[in-house]
Amino acid sequence: MLDIAITGAGSGLGRVVAERFARLGHRIFACDVSDEGVSSLESSRVAALAAKVDVSNEEQLHGWIRQIFKKTPTVNVLINNVGVAGPRAAVDEIEIGDWHGTLAANLNAAFLATRLVLPPMKRARSGVIINISTASVLTNPEKRASYVVSKAGLEALTLAVAREAGPYNIRCNAVRPGMMDNDRLQRVLQRISAESGQTVEELEAAQLRYIWMRKKVDMLEVADLVLFLTSDSARSITGQIIAVDGGMHWED
Repeated sequence: MLDIAITGAGSGLGRVVAERFARLGHRIFACDVSDEGVSSLESSRVAALAAKVDVSNEEQLHGWIRQIFKKTPTVNVLINNVGVAGPRAAVDEIEIGDWHGTLAANLNAAFLATRLVLPPMKRARSGVIINISTASVLTNPEKRASYVVSKAGLEALTLAVAREAGPYNIRCNAVRPGMMDNDRLQRVLQRISAESGQTVEELEAAQLRYIWMRKKVDMLEVADLVLFLTSDSARSITGQIIAVDGGMHWED
């Protein structure tokens, strides 16, 4: 049984990953910013510990990790899953508070959580850290600078941790999902549809033109990769940015 800490596990990909590991008998320590998400994790017994945490708040994040260490001496796997969308604005129009908030949630929180779990992992000479990035680092969509920069920074952090922690038998990789078939995608498409007058179906078809396999990614596919990266079969895989995107590109 592995002790697994997952941020943003109340819904979406984080929830799918948490459920995938829980079904295999691993112990899940989860957090989410949503009351509903935390209640659902508790009522469904997916998580041994579920806490309401705004990961951009350093004190709250530290409190959650401290709670975990009251139940286990070390975390075997840390999954930094949180990814807030941030503002949709041109670089010169981004409010500084929005910029800092996006980096705090998507990048700083992963650094802080990693910083806290590494010492006991080093003592155990074992551990896995997985950071959830985004294909937007590759495609660089317009007016999404704070989101893209935060996730690009997360990928750089992945490489730094992999290099420094490797001698302690600790692995660190990043997973880069593409166009996932989830509620978040539908909300984005519906918003753009309302702004542009195009239908959701037209917008989705236009996006699929830039994916070689012409399909969306199922969240279970991403969860399966996360599961593999924590397994002994991936014991020599570290410092990698692995895409699950159906062959996403950004040119005609």
